[in-house]
Amino acid sequence: MTKKLQIYKCNTCGNIVEVLISGNGDLVCCGNAMELLEPKNNDDLTTEKHSPKIHNSENKTIIKLENHPMEDEHYIMFIQAQTEDKNNVFIKYLYPHNKAEMEILENLTINDAISYCNIHGLYKGSKIND
Repeated sequence: MTKKLQIYKCNTCGNIVEVLISGNGDLVCCGNAMELLEPKNNDDLTTEKHSPKIHNSENKTIIKLENHPMEDEHYIMFIQAQTEDKNNVFIKYLYPHNKAEMEILENLTINDAISYCNIHGLYKGSKIND
C-alpha cells in the first residue's frame, strides 16, 4: 500500500514518481516493482551538503542547499517543500548551473523539505531558526 507523497524510482529506466493519492496496488515500471525512496538521515556523511535548509520568515520561506555542486554531471534535480498537514506542497525543478534554492511567497510555515541529488539520492531538510 502506498502513502501520499511517497517517492518511488524505477531502477531500470530511472523514472521517478510521487504518490498523489494513496492506493492498495504496487507501483511497477519496466515490468519490475519500483523502489520506495526513503530520505537519507543524519548518519550519512553526505547529508550536510545534500539536506535543504528551511528559513521561514514572516512573508516568505527560502529553502536552499548552500554547498552542493550544480554541475552537468552532479546536481540537485528538485527541491520539494510541504506544510505539516501535507495539504500544501511546493516543488521546484533544478538544472545544472541553477542556484540550488526555492522561494515560497506565501505566509505558510514550512517544516518539511526534501532534495534529490542525481547521484546520491533523496535527502530530508531541516528547519533553521532565524
